[in-house]
Amino acid sequence: MNLLTDNFFRQLVSRAVRTDYLENVTGFAWLFIQPLMLLAIYTFVFTTIFEARIPNSGGIGFVPYLAVAFWPWIAFSEAVLKASGSISANAALIGKVSIPTEMIPLSTVTATFGMNLAGYAAVLLVLALFGTPLQWVGILPAIPLLALLFLFACALALWLSALQVFLRDVSQVLPPLMTFWFFATPILYSASLLPPSVAAVMRFNPMSWYVEKLRAFLLFGDYRLGLADLAVPLLTLLLLWAGLRFFRRVGNHFEDFL
Repeated sequence: MNLLTDNFFRQLVSRAVRTDYLENVTGFAWLFIQPLMLLAIYTFVFTTIFEARIPNSGGIGFVPYLAVAFWPWIAFSEAVLKASGSISANAALIGKVSIPTEMIPLSTVTATFGMNLAGYAAVLLVLALFGTPLQWVGILPAIPLLALLFLFACALALWLSALQVFLRDVSQVLPPLMTFWFFATPILYSASLLPPSVAAVMRFNPMSWYVEKLRAFLLFGDYRLGLADLAVPLLTLLLLWAGLRFFRRVGNHFEDFL
């Protein structure tokens, strides 16, 4: 990015952070309150009502098992949902400034991810203070993994924000789809509890790879990587490249539909 583009991107990120979080005390507090409330609800339902247990957890309780995967999902899903409508929400900028339009959804993802991952760091600290044996060395491989998850969110944001300009139904269809994706990802449960046929299908869910790797790094100290671990990173980069090309190709027609 050149200097002008870089400054414009920074301003967009700064505006998104101020508008969604800093200018509203409730909005900033909700960044922590909403995930904590959901975490408490899921913990109560699955540990008290269903008495869920995590097999082969090595003594890791349900709350740490859930929290380590839950916060990255919140960052990812919130970023995708907000960015999907960012072009329509910033229609006044389209065609008025000579800046790459893709900066708009990408800045939304950046702001949302940055704020949510600040909460994630706080949660890991709280877990450690309450006695969870976190693998602090695992933070080193977890950082590039989270960066890759950020790129995955950017890829989907480019595709969906462009499609939403032409297909307004995207804004109605996407939230329930994200809810289904959440329950289809082993966040509330272990994939080992699934029937073999379902577990085999689950391997095609890229978010399963992300959450399981985060647990392996931060909870179990398992840093092994194999050839199979190349699939999701390559898919993420391919989706990002294709999404950027698609966005730029259809971006010339945004003004006609906004």
